[in-house]
Amino acid sequence: MDDPLHISALLVLGLTLKLAGFAVRDELLLRGLVSAGIFCDLLFYLLRSDQVLLSVGANAALVTVNLTLIALILLERTTWRMSAEDRAVFRHFPTLTPGQFRKLMRIHRRDSVAAGVPLTREGAPVDDLMLVLAERITITKDGDSFAIAGPTFVGELALLTRQPSSAYVHLPEGGTVLRFPAPAMRELMRASPSLGNAVVALFGDEMARKLADSVPMSRAALRRGEREARTDDPNATRALAGAADVVGQVRHR
Repeated sequence: MDDPLHISALLVLGLTLKLAGFAVRDELLLRGLVSAGIFCDLLFYLLRSDQVLLSVGANAALVTVNLTLIALILLERTTWRMSAEDRAVFRHFPTLTPGQFRKLMRIHRRDSVAAGVPLTREGAPVDDLMLVLAERITITKDGDSFAIAGPTFVGELALLTRQPSSAYVHLPEGGTVLRFPAPAMRELMRASPSLGNAVVALFGDEMARKLADSVPMSRAALRRGEREARTDDPNATRALAGAADVVGQVRHR
């Protein structure tokens, strides 16, 4: 027995939706269109005069898989089901997607740090990447101390280069610190290149912001140049001139 035209049209509609889905680049839209197309196939096999229950079951399974993937994509792209506290922290990770941020939060721990307790020591290994949720952070480098505004990251350069800390860092009034163990961070970045790229982009922006307030660091560079000049190093004059030039550029910003 021939099926009514409107039931046969479900196959055509389903094929059209699936073709449209495969033509788009966005995964969420692709999954949505393909799911709608498969659902049309399901209705066709269910509503026709001689039901094909095996095809109904197979298409129902495909729709379920696609809807599950759609839910995962939405979780990756939105802050849905993220606590208010996590949303506040997420603002400090602008280059990461919500899904990438959730992966980082699985490995973090939150500490309360007393005033004066060092976060890093100059020349010592750095075990954690730290997001410091404090208004003021004091950095001491080559004998020069200066304050930068928080919240900010500490230990990002050591994380990327695997080198010891280049400065002594502490919180003059204490504060909250979110710690992300460096080995676990590197493993996440290795396993997910897109996450790794997002983290590197984040730290690039962070270091650029710190450099904008780096007059004391430039003075430290000048002091190092003066020390080198006293050693009669033939390259010391060029080093001193370069450091002085940096100080001049920063002062005229």
